[in-house]
Amino acid sequence: MKKINVIAALCVLFVSVSGFAQIGYNVDVLPTNIGGKAEFKRIFDQELMYPENELKNKVGGKVSFDMVVNKDSTISDFRMGQHLTPALDSEAIRLFKLYQWVPALKGTQRVSTFYSVSFEFFPDKYAKLCKTRGYKTHDYLNTVKVDSSGKVYKMPEQYPMYPKGNYALQDFIKATLEYPRQAQVANIQGKVVLRFVVEPSGLMTNIAVVNSVGGGCDQEAIRILEMIKWYPGKMNNKWARVEMTLPFYFILNEDFKDNSSGEQK
Repeated sequence: MKKINVIAALCVLFVSVSGFAQIGYNVDVLPTNIGGKAEFKRIFDQELMYPENELKNKVGGKVSFDMVVNKDSTISDFRMGQHLTPALDSEAIRLFKLYQWVPALKGTQRVSTFYSVSFEFFPDKYAKLCKTRGYKTHDYLNTVKVDSSGKVYKMPEQYPMYPKGNYALQDFIKATLEYPRQAQVANIQGKVVLRFVVEPSGLMTNIAVVNSVGGGCDQEAIRILEMIKWYPGKMNNKWARVEMTLPFYFILNEDFKDNSSGEQK
């Protein structure tokens, strides 16, 4: 049996493949959400909208789901395991639909396997979360101008935009980027490419590194990306989920390159 427990402040993700011998129970690498544990928690914290009645009555607990993560990254055999109230169950389903998945591996081959995911709701911590993130709800949730299919579009009729324009976005990245010390010492340069989904709220989910440089550059690119809020994209004249990629260039000048003594200027 392989089991992973990840306990975060507001959510628990656990994986268990015991009891499902017919589909990949002995995989070498378990399936996961895009971006892994940290991204799982970040999306939960960013997107959670606690049902009003349950929040008022301090109702909390765990909602869990069982499903198969197929080798093509799709989900099948989806079913609810542990229930709470209809409102919290519904919120857990809404949150679950935001995630994208990476299939399990047997050797180097992608395989289908069973997977379990759970969300834990803590009403006593929700006020602090809202204060930290600066909002209680997404306005778009109550509008008919949102594509309700949940589909992520790669070629929408209108791509998400940085509110002040592309030149301003590049200026923001240049002004905000802090070249990692580890990369400076090792003379690491290159292009980090991140792929992500811009939600109808203008916030991002499913951040993944598709071109890595190392030396802390990947993490720095993600740090900057998480600071950006977009003007959302559109499909059929409705706010929609849109997949995007964004490059981050790490280029050392002579003032930062490592020298023979190992000291940086």
